[in-house]
Amino acid sequence: MYKICHTEESSRRQRELEQGLLEVMQRVPYDKITLTELCRQLNIPRKTFYRYFPTKDDCLLALIDHTLSDCNDLALKGWTESRELDQTVQLRFFRFWRERISILDAIRDNGLRYLLLDRTTVMIDRMKENSDSVGFARDQVEYFIAHGLMTTVLRWHHFGFPGTPEELAEVFGTLLGSSDVSLDRLLL
Repeated sequence: MYKICHTEESSRRQRELEQGLLEVMQRVPYDKITLTELCRQLNIPRKTFYRYFPTKDDCLLALIDHTLSDCNDLALKGWTESRELDQTVQLRFFRFWRERISILDAIRDNGLRYLLLDRTTVMIDRMKENSDSVGFARDQVEYFIAHGLMTTVLRWHHFGFPGTPEELAEVFGTLLGSSDVSLDRLLL
């Protein structure tokens, strides 16, 4: 598991290494990247890499987790205290992913769609640890919606982003607006 950074400087450095991995993945297939080559491309000693990540896989997991966390933070920014669903939240979600084409390309090109969906589940599980359980059936609906949103993003990217974020937000706003599901556990 990757290191959880506690200072702004170490967090910044960890994110730089994650972005470096993403840049290398744009040129070299993930399964062909060795730690030696990655450190050479990033112009860092292995010791520096190991300060943040035990393996390149952990670096990839951190990249995905931090991207999901950034999405959650941005989508929910300014969300009303009433926690009412509003199309602005969905719009921020789809715009966020439209702007992250490089990570979506890397995920697609390296056959890692499953990993994004798996990390979505991990993020929901972590959020559930800090909240009251609302029941098994409702939990399953939340997983279903979260994975539906992520699968939609992956397919939207795969087909070259047909339709606008506004159009997708309107459709999902309508679908989610008829639901009694807690959005703060869906967007990650």
